[in-house]
Amino acid sequence: MNLVKIAWRNIWRNKVRSGTVIASVVVGLMAGVFAAALVEGMMHGRFENFIEKEISHLQVHHPEFIEQPEVPLFIQTPLSVLEKVDGISGVKSVTARSRAQAMIASATYTAGVTLNGIIPDREEQTTGFSANVIEGEFLAAGDKNSMLIGKALASKLNVGIGSRVVLTFQDAENEMVAAAFTVKGIFETYYARYDESTAFVPLDYLNEQLQLGDYFHEIAVLASSMDKVQDVKKEVALLFPNDKVRTWNEISPELEYWVELGGVFSYIFVIVLMLGLAFGLLNTMLMSVFERTREIGMLMAIGMSKRTVFFMIVFETFILSIIGTVISIAGSVALIRWLSERGIDLSAFSDVMQEIGFETLIYPYLAGSFYVFLPIIVLLISLLAAIYPALKALRLNPSEAVRK
Repeated sequence: MNLVKIAWRNIWRNKVRSGTVIASVVVGLMAGVFAAALVEGMMHGRFENFIEKEISHLQVHHPEFIEQPEVPLFIQTPLSVLEKVDGISGVKSVTARSRAQAMIASATYTAGVTLNGIIPDREEQTTGFSANVIEGEFLAAGDKNSMLIGKALASKLNVGIGSRVVLTFQDAENEMVAAAFTVKGIFETYYARYDESTAFVPLDYLNEQLQLGDYFHEIAVLASSMDKVQDVKKEVALLFPNDKVRTWNEISPELEYWVELGGVFSYIFVIVLMLGLAFGLLNTMLMSVFERTREIGMLMAIGMSKRTVFFMIVFETFILSIIGTVISIAGSVALIRWLSERGIDLSAFSDVMQEIGFETLIYPYLAGSFYVFLPIIVLLISLLAAIYPALKALRLNPSEAVRK
C-alpha cells in the first residue's frame, strides 16, 4: 500500500505531463470505443433489417427451388397451412410468397426483375414493408393487377404512380405469359440493388397468371425472439416434411460472418489504438526515470530493493492508465447512450451506403462485455509499456546515479 502511495505522489509531481498522458489515454480510448460502436451499430442494424424486413428468421422452400428458382418448383401444400404455422408456439408472424423471374418493360426501358406475389396484410405483419413506400400506397387485399416497384427501377423505367408496365414470365406449365400491371406504389429500401431488381404484386393475381392455384414458393416465419428460432424450426419442419426449412444463418451465412466480424473489429480498433498509446506511456515513464535518476539512485543506496523500484515504476504507469480508462469508459458510455437514442445521420453518403446495403441512420451499439474487456486490455498494454522504463531504472548504478 505504501508503494502505491509513493507511486501516486510521484505522478503528480509533474501535473502537466501526467495530465497530458491521461488526456491522451481518454481521447484515444474514446475515439476507439466510438469507432468500435459505430461499426458494431452498422452491423447490428444491417442484421436486424435483414432479419425483420427481408428474410425473417426462417424460410421454407421446395428443395430444388433454392438452387434453381423456377415456377414449377413450388411448395405442394395449400395456403391454409399458414393458420397451422400461426399456431406454433414462438411464431410472431408468417407469410407466403409466390415468385417468378420476369422481364419488365415500359415504353422506354426493359429490365429483369424478381416478381414477388405477396399477401398484403401478412407481409405487413412479417416485414412491415409498407414503411418503405415513399410514393403512392402499399398493396391491399382485393388488389388485382397493382404493383409496387423500387425507386431505382421506376427511375430507369421512367414510370410513376398510375403508369402501366408489362411483365413477361413463364408459368407453372413453362408457357410464356405477358400481363399488364399498374404501378400503385414506389418503395425505397436501404439497398439500392434490391430496389432495382424487385417488384411486388398480389399473390392471388400472380398465382392466376402462373397457374399455381392455391400453392406458393416460399414461406417466411418471424419468431418472437432469437432464442425460439430452433424450436420453431423443428415444429415447422413437421408441417413441411418434403420441403427445406432453413434458419437465417443457413439462408445467408455471410450475414452471420459479417456480424461476427463486426464484433472482432470492435476489439481490433481498441487494441491498435492502445498500442499507439503504449508508446506515449513508455516515452513518458522513460522521461520520468531519466529526470529522477539521482532520486532513484539514492533510494537504492539507502536500501530500496530493485524489485521495489521496478514495481514503483509499474504502479505509476498503471495509475495513469487506470485514471484515463475510468474517465474514458464513463465518457464513452454517456456518448454512446446519447447517440444510440438519436443516431448518426450519414445521409451525405447515402449513395455509398445504399450501394453496400446499410442504412444512412446509424445507431452506435456496444455489448456490455466490451466494457469488461477494455480495462483488461488497458492493464496488459500498460504493463508492456512499463517494463522497459522499469528495467532502465534497475540498471542504474546507485553510486553513479547519486552524483548526477
